[in-house]
Amino acid sequence: MKKKIIGILGGFGPESTAMFYQKIIQQCQEQYGAVYDADYPEMLIYNLPIPNIVDGLESPAETSRILIKGAKKLESFGSEMLAIPCNTAHYFAKDIENKINIPLINIFTETAKKINLEGYKRVGFLSTKTTIKYKSYGDNFEKYGITLILSERQKEITEIIINLLAGKKLKEDKTRLKQIIRELKGKGAEAIVLGCTDFSTFIKQEEIDIKIVDTITILAEAIVQYSIGTTTATLSDPA
Repeated sequence: MKKKIIGILGGFGPESTAMFYQKIIQQCQEQYGAVYDADYPEMLIYNLPIPNIVDGLESPAETSRILIKGAKKLESFGSEMLAIPCNTAHYFAKDIENKINIPLINIFTETAKKINLEGYKRVGFLSTKTTIKYKSYGDNFEKYGITLILSERQKEITEIIINLLAGKKLKEDKTRLKQIIRELKGKGAEAIVLGCTDFSTFIKQEEIDIKIVDTITILAEAIVQYSIGTTTATLSDPA
């Protein structure tokens, strides 16, 4: 089976990028029974430092320039598709798509498709202040009639994300996050979207009593499908 070369533009944050690599390996095993080293696709991982985007766009023009340069570098090294395992960085998805000649698999597009497939219509959405403020998810969820339920405790959510980026997985943060999830469920959420990939390193399905929609797993599933040619992946945001 010929497999397309996967390019991963990551480092925001570094731990979630490492988890994304592991998720791709798991998807290869699950989707087509990968066992030996030769069974896996070629992958290029570029850990790219960028200005802060968690609680605001510190330097949007510079950040866009850095991300485009990184995407072009992965393309020049032979990547045949691109994945960015960071929800917040997808604010720059269109900028990047306009400057490369390989497909960018969009995390929000794939997440919306998965939620629709599973039949959820009201979902709690946990993400960075930047993603919420600038609505980087675009009209992906509206296309399927999915309502995003947001928390009024966004400041606390952002604080938890910043702690995770610093490697601080605090017991009190997990308690706060579980409380926020319970509140979203109380507001009618049928599932909870982990709209920041760093949450995937912190909270697990067995710890809460509502369905978790893990965006990093969904992106890994889509990128492997595209690599082996069984894709249903949408290569850009819906019109």
